[in-house]
Order: sequence, then C-alpha cells, then structure tokens
Amino acid sequence: MLLRRRAKGMFRRTAPVAALVCALATAAEPLVPLTVCEVLRDLTVVDGKTVVVLGRYSFRQNGRWVGEQTCEAAAATGAAPQLWLAEDAKGGPKPPEDFELDAAVLHRKLAEIQRHTALGKFKFGNPDYDRWAFVYGRIEARKGDALKQAAANIVVRGSGAVVFMTPEE
Repeated sequence: MLLRRRAKGMFRRTAPVAALVCALATAAEPLVPLTVCEVLRDLTVVDGKTVVVLGRYSFRQNGRWVGEQTCEAAAATGAAPQLWLAEDAKGGPKPPEDFELDAAVLHRKLAEIQRHTALGKFKFGNPDYDRWAFVYGRIEARKGDALKQAAANIVVRGSGAVVFMTPEE
C-alpha cells in the first residue's frame, strides 16, 4: 500500500488530457522514510541530502524538532536524538507536488519508535506540543557548540513539509 500526497491545484480543468496521462505515467519511486536514529547512525551519508524523517515532532518555546527518546547513535555523540527544524522559505527543499511513501515501511517504523518513545503528557498547555509526524527536508550536520543540543538540523521549506499522523491504536 502506498500513501499519496497531492498538492492543491495539481489537476486543473485546463490541463490537457495528454499532459495528465504523462504526469501519471512518470510517477517516482516511493520514498522510504528514515527514523531519527537511522539518520544519526549514518549522518555522514545523509548530510546534505533531502530525506523524509519519521519521529516525534515536538514544539516548545525554544524551537521545533523531530526526535526519539533513546537511540544508540545519539548516545555515542552525547547529543539528544533529535533533528532540529530550521525553516528556510527560499533555500529549503520544496516537497514534490506528488510523492509516494512506502506505507508498510512507514507503519512498521512508527510502531518501532512507539515502543521506546512516548508523546509528552502535559498538565497545562496544548497536547499538540508532541505529535507523530514525518518531515520532508534536507539534513545538515551541526558543528561546534551547536552539537550539544542536537547532531543535525532538518531544513524545511515551511510548515507544509511537516505531516502529522494519527496512529491507529
């Protein structure tokens, strides 16, 4: 099963039928989401590349990130297993108008993450501070003092690069 995301206005009534058929015939391979821990395990391989990252999206006063509670790759660096979201409206990667995710892999990896990562429970505030999400963006390794907070950023074009999920429980 594949998840399909289509941008608004992709199919307009004015589009010629031939162009529509060509567009559907050239669909890209499904994207395979990576967990935060997978990104951190092979950070040098994915540094500078555009990927889809799956994890716990967290929003706080000091920033936004996608992460997991524990993973061996982060323990080795001493940083939290997080990728901080850095918004770049012009230089961030633009999500394709039509892309597919491998849904079986997405659901399997989300179930894996949920075994060792929980959403925050807040006495006050909004429960949306922690949600399950996947993020389309470019990985950029951090350097210097910024490594203390997180090993890398995920550069996104805007909020449309973050897709919230409601898992079946």
